[in-house]
Amino acid sequence: MNCYDNKAICLIKNLAELKEEANKTIETPELAVTTGNAIVVFNMLVLQEILEQQACDPIANLANIIQISNSISSLNSSINIITSTTA
Repeated sequence: MNCYDNKAICLIKNLAELKEEANKTIETPELAVTTGNAIVVFNMLVLQEILEQQACDPIANLANIIQISNSISSLNSSINIITSTTA
């Protein structure tokens, strides 16, 4: 059976796989931080692309530009810096 036959079953399978990956990530704190940072940076890049599209007509899209800029700024503050404690 492929995903086109029964989307609900595939969704559950995908959720189970995601849960397993999440559990593996949480086992290693450094990996969890790195994964979180990667997700944040990915979202920031997506928002940057949207911002560039909205900037084509800044007068009509001013509210969107401000909202997207605020979202990028908020994401920026959620990036975690990994500090090494070993010398």
